[in-house]
Amino acid sequence: MSVLEWAALVIAAAAAMIVLGVSALFLRRSVLQRDGGFDMCLRVGRHGFGNGWVFGIGRYRGDALEWFRTFSFGGRPNRSLRRAELGVVERRTPDGEESAELPSGHLVLTCRVGDRSLDVSMSDRASTAFLAWLEAAPPGGHLVG
Repeated sequence: MSVLEWAALVIAAAAAMIVLGVSALFLRRSVLQRDGGFDMCLRVGRHGFGNGWVFGIGRYRGDALEWFRTFSFGGRPNRSLRRAELGVVERRTPDGEESAELPSGHLVLTCRVGDRSLDVSMSDRASTAFLAWLEAAPPGGHLVG
């Protein structure tokens, strides 16, 4: 085999790996969304470029909200937020910089998770479902707000 043939073979193999990787991401996304998942962004940090917003998929599992990174091959959630430790402090529209970073139509919810604060972003419909899920906590739980 000539060098040109080897180069073509390596390029074809790399292209096949990229196609398989992208296909795996789409398959994972469709499986998560079929199980009741919805688009949900988390703000990891408030400093630096992009303010730390990370795209993901959220889904409810019992008394926990599981969050999976969109661009990950992992089968386990990257974060799991327990309903008993979670409360919404504020619900607002994204500010100027956030509106350029987040999907169109998303709202920002500032949540309290134990003694920490966490920002999440989701559509209006998903945020309504999220608030209903929080308020549906068993008797003796906490109220939102």
